[in-house]
Amino acid sequence: MSCEGKTLFIDYSRCIGCESCEAVCKFLYDTPRIAMTRTVEGIMVPLYCKHCEQAHCMKVCNRGALMRDRDGAVVLQPLLCRGCETRNCILACPYAAFFATDLGVTVQKCDLCASRRDVGLEPACVEMCPCEAIMLVDRDSVPDMETEESRRAYERVMAHIRPPARKK
Repeated sequence: MSCEGKTLFIDYSRCIGCESCEAVCKFLYDTPRIAMTRTVEGIMVPLYCKHCEQAHCMKVCNRGALMRDRDGAVVLQPLLCRGCETRNCILACPYAAFFATDLGVTVQKCDLCASRRDVGLEPACVEMCPCEAIMLVDRDSVPDMETEESRRAYERVMAHIRPPARKK
């Protein structure tokens, strides 16, 4: 399955916070590459990599550990990541999609299930989502998929990840 120009799209208005996406990712990879967080409103939501066209994480990685794979997904090269002390990728990602680990590789992130794509399967989180809130889509189609409800839900999640600055 080619994912050139593809990304995950999560319709947070459909997400029920069941944690299936995180559970299947943890089952497959030991350290989940999609992670649930509880918003200030008490709602469980998944955080994930959007495989940005202009990926800030790739720009700040001084080890060259982040690159595009043959299908265009932003993937982490574990051997190049080892020993990095800056973890600039964590700070650079506007979607909180990098997760610190206590393993030899200091961070993990979604690679759109590269090993599954190699055999023609979709990312596991897409297949396991019981409410079909997670989709692998063409990047260009995301604006057409958004609804007013999904935009509001997304904005609430982004406000949790990157709270607006307080006025003095």
